[in-house]
Amino acid sequence: MTTIPRVLVIGYCYPPTASPEAFVTAKLLRNIPDCQIDVVTLEDGLVSNFSDEEMGDYAAGINGEVFKVSPSSLVKRLCRQPRLPLRPDRWLLANHSVRKKAMELMSRNYDCLVTRSQYHSAHLVGLQLKKAFPSLPWIACFSDPWSESDHQPHVPLFSSFSRHQEQKVLKQADYLVFPTEGLRKHVTNSDSNTLRKSSVIPHCYDPQLYDETPKPLDSARQELRWRIFGSFYGNRQPDILLKALDKIKVPEDITVYIEIFGAQHDMYNELDHFNLIHSDRKIIYKGQKSHKSALHLMQDSDLLIVIDSTEQQESFYLPSKIIDYIGSGAPILSICRPGTVQSITLAWGGHLANIDSIQSICMAMEDILGTPSRKNIRSNTLEFESSAIGCKFKELITCATKK
Repeated sequence: MTTIPRVLVIGYCYPPTASPEAFVTAKLLRNIPDCQIDVVTLEDGLVSNFSDEEMGDYAAGINGEVFKVSPSSLVKRLCRQPRLPLRPDRWLLANHSVRKKAMELMSRNYDCLVTRSQYHSAHLVGLQLKKAFPSLPWIACFSDPWSESDHQPHVPLFSSFSRHQEQKVLKQADYLVFPTEGLRKHVTNSDSNTLRKSSVIPHCYDPQLYDETPKPLDSARQELRWRIFGSFYGNRQPDILLKALDKIKVPEDITVYIEIFGAQHDMYNELDHFNLIHSDRKIIYKGQKSHKSALHLMQDSDLLIVIDSTEQQESFYLPSKIIDYIGSGAPILSICRPGTVQSITLAWGGHLANIDSIQSICMAMEDILGTPSRKNIRSNTLEFESSAIGCKFKELITCATKK
């Protein structure tokens, strides 16, 4: 090994591509100390139509190089078909080009290989590299479930193939990383051999990306800004939120503006009617913002709302937005079931509501409206700060490269 570990990271989401996984990856890699890190990813504009140049500059600041792979024109056209029923995902078609680039780079004598998902197809490139270089330590990182995900319907043959590939990755990777204990148990199926080589390393926020001097929250404001960041998909939908906002009692001297940032949703077409019948609450769809702009808006919010998945009775998902919310220091309302989001919200002094009960959501919102002060919670959030998470990942790299 060289004086510091040389690490090759393969992942299909990396800024300026704008996606939660891209931002999560960049924040981690920027903050892993004492490592040289090269990234192999897909060309800009292929995974997402929305590009975030500020985050692209931030992500390029790793201690290493970023290599962007351009698949064939045919593969690009196919990969832009969102309903393509390939499993684990349509980016499987880009694996040949990515593997070819990774093989070219192996002459750099890397000490460790890291693959990241979403998207899970990146791990299949890791599987091929592990076969070619069996002594190279391999760390496979999962942000979401692979098989049995609520986002992907079962497809005969393709889903069986994907499940088989998942098991090969879990067996061949030297180390596995998950953002929550629940996801770790779900993916490993609590198998003792697989659990033994797995770790929990959560997502992180980077203080450098926030406004250094945020505006203090004014408890006397008569116009409140409640904000929601992120897209709705699968069983994470906005309908229960809109029903609760329709029913809550707003104090006479207050107007609540609920601003939604993210991808367009069909239900947003109903907002004009909602706003017409309510004078003391308005729901406004604000489109998509760059990540840094979104973080600054979070800091200037009276309340930040997260709506968790309803796939599990006890949710194991860790939405990266709740970590961004914590970093902003603004008050949080989590609409969720028992599980990861509930535990984090309680730990950081946030508000909770049961996602299965409109009454619970209404009561939580009315309690917040009746609170005379909106306390900043940023004072004790070091657990998720990027420098701490980066050091934790470096410990894993050190362990891997010592063997």
